[in-house]
Formats: sequence, C-alpha cells, structure tokens
Amino acid sequence: MRRVRISLLAALTLLVLAIVLTLAQSPMSVAFSNKVADQEATVASTTHDATYCQADELLPVHTSAIRIWLDAAAGPHVDVVVFSGGRAITNGSRGSNWTGGSVTVPVKPLSRAVNGVTVCVSFHLRDETVLTQGSMTPAAFAAREGRRALAGRMWIEYLRPGSRSWASLVPEIVRHMSFGHAVAGTWIVYAILVLLIATTAVAANVILTELR
Repeated sequence: MRRVRISLLAALTLLVLAIVLTLAQSPMSVAFSNKVADQEATVASTTHDATYCQADELLPVHTSAIRIWLDAAAGPHVDVVVFSGGRAITNGSRGSNWTGGSVTVPVKPLSRAVNGVTVCVSFHLRDETVLTQGSMTPAAFAAREGRRALAGRMWIEYLRPGSRSWASLVPEIVRHMSFGHAVAGTWIVYAILVLLIATTAVAANVILTELR
C-alpha cells in the first residue's frame, strides 16, 4: 500500500512538473516569411529523391526551426541545410510520416542574422509524391534543382521562440477558449479546469481506497 501511495504521488508530481516546465517555455513564432498572400502555386512536383536550393534568403537571428511548404500525404524524411558563402552554417532533419501542407525542421540557432543565404531542402522518396508550394517567378529568381530552375520560389518560414512564455499567454488563451459556447464567459474554462482537478483527486482517492 505504501508503495502504491509513493508511486501515485510520484506520478502526480511528475505531471505537475511537466505542466510547469511547459508553461515556462515560449511558443514558436514566425521571425520571417517569404510567403506572398494569394499567390500560392505548385512550383515543383516529384516522385523521386530531390534537392531544391533557394538563394537570396534571410536567416533571422536565433532561428531554431525552418518550415518548408511541402505537400504530401505521407511525408518523407527531410533534410535542410543553410549555406552562406558556400559553407554550411546550420542544418537539421525531420523524420518521415509527417502530413499536411508543410514540414517544420529544427535547426541549430545562430546568434546573428545572416543575409543572402541559400536554403537547400532534400527528401528521399519511396512511392510518394511531394508537391512544393510557393510563388511563381521568372527562372532567374526561382529555386533550383541542380541547374534546372523550378517554376518559382519555395515558401519558407523561419521560426524562433517568442518573447512571451505560455504562462503569460494563459489569459489570452482562456479568453479565446471561452468563445463559441452557448453560454459565453471565461468562467467556463476555469470551471472545466476545476472539474478536471477534482476528477483527478477523486480518481486518486478511489485507487487508494480500493487497494486498502
């Protein structure tokens, strides 16, 4: 019985610690994006391994992830390398099985912004099709696969931790969560939170009671 209480207490302590650590972190924010509203187009489509490189990009300071607008039903493994002056300055990888219209690849952040970089994205396909989304441009400004120009430039977003923590965003999150209910008000969110805590306490008490 004593072991059960210790295990239960340890589990609840780890849960609280995980929540505290999460609230202390900052959500990712877009530091820079080359997306152009209302100009989305498929600039490349491939069913084989490929590497697309795009020059004249800006890598903002402290960029910790790069989002490439690739569309795939079951996304392949993706590698991203950023070059400056022909030298790789940061890179990262993302495993397969991502879905949707974009893939976010974590990279090593730099303590300075770097202009005029070339971003290369590589993927390794197995019976898959990947569409690359972006904006149509003349060949002179387009992304390239080797010497071949794509139909335009890839959409790329550069992400870094925001200046505010999740904890500081709680009031705003609660306010948004209170919309769209039959009875409006932030009190609904707090009531649900209290109910969740009470349910957890009751469940823990039932477990301890049944094991006596």
